[in-house]
Amino acid sequence: MICIIASCQDVYDMCSYMEDQKDRLTILMITVMFALSIGISILMTRKFKVLRQSVQYVAEGHTDEQIKEIGYTEVREIAGRFNEILGKMQILEDSRQEFVSNVSHELKTPITSIKVLAESLLTQPDADASLYREFMSDIVEEIDRENEIITDLLALVKMDKKVANMNVETVNINELIEGIIKRLKPLAQKREIEIGFEPFRPVVAEIDSVKLSLAITNLIENGIKYNEDHGWVHVYLNADHRFFYVKVEDNGVGIPEEYQDQIFERFYRVDKARSRETGGTGLGLAITRDVALLHKGAIKVHSTPGEGTTFTMRIPLTYTS
Repeated sequence: MICIIASCQDVYDMCSYMEDQKDRLTILMITVMFALSIGISILMTRKFKVLRQSVQYVAEGHTDEQIKEIGYTEVREIAGRFNEILGKMQILEDSRQEFVSNVSHELKTPITSIKVLAESLLTQPDADASLYREFMSDIVEEIDRENEIITDLLALVKMDKKVANMNVETVNINELIEGIIKRLKPLAQKREIEIGFEPFRPVVAEIDSVKLSLAITNLIENGIKYNEDHGWVHVYLNADHRFFYVKVEDNGVGIPEEYQDQIFERFYRVDKARSRETGGTGLGLAITRDVALLHKGAIKVHSTPGEGTTFTMRIPLTYTS
C-alpha cells in the first residue's frame, strides 16, 4: 500500500484567482457589450436620421426630389416605398396640370372664335343681312360647342369614383341598346350610314341605366362621326354566366396602333382637325371608360387604319359595390 501526501494550496490559490478574475471579466464584457451596443445604435440611427431629413425635405414641398436609397436593407426598402409614392404623386400632379391646361384651352377656343366673329361684325356696320346671318350662325355653333364641352366636363366630374352615385337597377340591356340606336338613326341617315343591332340572347343586368346609356351612345356616335359616307356601324350584345358584352364595330377611318393606348385620356384626339369638324370634345371615350370602371367592368379597342374600329365593353351582370 502506497500513500502520497501533497499540498492542495496551489489548487486553492488558482480557484481564488479565477474567482477574482471572473468578476473583472464580467465587468469587462459588460463594458465591451455596452460600448458595442452604443456604437451599433449610432450607426443604425445615423441612416434613419438621413432618411428622416430626406422625408422632411420632401414634406417641405420638394416633391420632385427622390429619397436616397442608402444604408441597410430595411432603410433602403422604406426609401424605395417613399420614392414609389412620390412617383405616383408626380404622375398625378402632371396629369392634373395637363387636364387643367387642356380644359383652359378647350374652353378658350370657342370664346376666341366668338370674339373674332363679333369684332368682324362691328367693323362692318354696313354689311348686308346675309353676312350677319352667316356670322350669327357661326357664333351659335361656337356657343353650342362651348355648351357641349361644359356638359361633358360635368359628366366627367360626376363619373369620379369618390363622388359618383350609382343608381343601380335591373335593366333589359336589349331594350336599352335598341332605344339608343333609335335615337341615333337620324344622325346616321344624314350620311347614309347603316346601324345594325345583333343580340345573341336576351340580357338582363344590374346597371346604372343613365350612365351606361351615355357610354354606349358615345361608342355608337363615334362610329358614325369617324366614318365615311355610306358606311356601317354594327352593335353586338352577348353574355355568359358572369358578364355581358357590348361590341361596337364600324368600317370607318380607324385608329393607328401607336395612339390606341391614349384614346381614353381626357381631351386626347388622334386627328384634332377632324374632331373639330365633327364636333368632338375629346371627352367621350374618357367618360365611357369611367362608366365601365364604375360598373367594375372594362373596355378595350382594336382598330386598323382605313378598315375600321371595334370597341368591346365588358360589364358584370350583377353589380357589386
